[in-house]
Amino acid sequence: MTDIDPWGDVEVADYAATMAQFGIEPIESVADRLPDNRLVRRGIVFGQRDLETVLDARDRGDPFAVMTGLMPSGVFHFGHLAVLEQVRMFQEMGAEVTLCAADIEAYATRDIPIEDARELVVEEYLLNYVALGLDLDATDFYFQSEAGNDHLVRSKLFSRYVTQNEFEATYGTADPGKLASSLTQYADILRPQAPENGGPKPTVVPVGIDQDPHVRLTRDVASRYRETAYLKPASTYHRFMRGLQGGKMSSSDPRSHIALTDGVSEAKRKIDAAKTGGRASVAEHREKGGVVEEDMVFELLAFHLVRDDDELERIRREYESGAMLSGELKQIAKDRLETFLRKHHEKREAARPEVEQYLAERESANAGFEVGT
Repeated sequence: MTDIDPWGDVEVADYAATMAQFGIEPIESVADRLPDNRLVRRGIVFGQRDLETVLDARDRGDPFAVMTGLMPSGVFHFGHLAVLEQVRMFQEMGAEVTLCAADIEAYATRDIPIEDARELVVEEYLLNYVALGLDLDATDFYFQSEAGNDHLVRSKLFSRYVTQNEFEATYGTADPGKLASSLTQYADILRPQAPENGGPKPTVVPVGIDQDPHVRLTRDVASRYRETAYLKPASTYHRFMRGLQGGKMSSSDPRSHIALTDGVSEAKRKIDAAKTGGRASVAEHREKGGVVEEDMVFELLAFHLVRDDDELERIRREYESGAMLSGELKQIAKDRLETFLRKHHEKREAARPEVEQYLAERESANAGFEVGT
């Protein structure tokens, strides 16, 4: 079994085997210490590493943090929601929030111009984040390209604490773009613990399993770096939401996802075209029932559109028994999606003045710091 490429198209067939390979613990071991959360209850958030350090700090009343990054390489879709919902959960628990816009990484590994990346950050991420409840005023938001000299210098100092063999064993190659991007990410993950941000504190990073290589090497850097007594970052892991056609959901394939900026009619068309677990005929479906494990519409309901567990179980039971047809399941999804999108689009526009003012204040504070492309 090989390591995971955080820049590749990752699909995980066996989460248990992946957890065992990389030392990830089941979330159930700490679930009773977390707020009641749909993603945890349903096993969508399935794993954690050292989350006890964050929960212990919370219980003691000590500072703790949650850190996440966003890759501005495409639209913000339902597959991205699991990270944001976890960030909100930790923010509501009292965590300091750090949010990094990875414009340098997008430039170095995805060939996206810095200015294009910044535009995507605002239109596809910040507006959606605020509309979905993130408190931007209580968040340390920054672009990698404007992270400040201390941050960027720190990322270079970290190079002393990772060997070429470790890097190649983790990422496959020591390609210069990947090397620069990864060292910058280590500084991003440890940013909440930097001296200018209050020093070492327990920090959790919610990620998909594809980003675990970055987390593991950051933990190694934290344990080896002597100038600051960093704590190894904790992490949580969520399952990938599959694409509407089955397989991987991708920002570059509009058929595979529903973006939070999609119009209602477009979103409904995508539901109609989605892969289902229905049978070849109505008669066969009535007799044998649908297969929820193969139904991408049910997965969308289970991840995000049906919040009540009892209601979701009723839908599952009726679909598996054959009492509910695929068309009826799709209609439930379309109705829920229409309600969600209409409300969300209103919240996005309401959030725009707040986001524009926030960015204008940042631009004024950062005047004179520019990065050439």
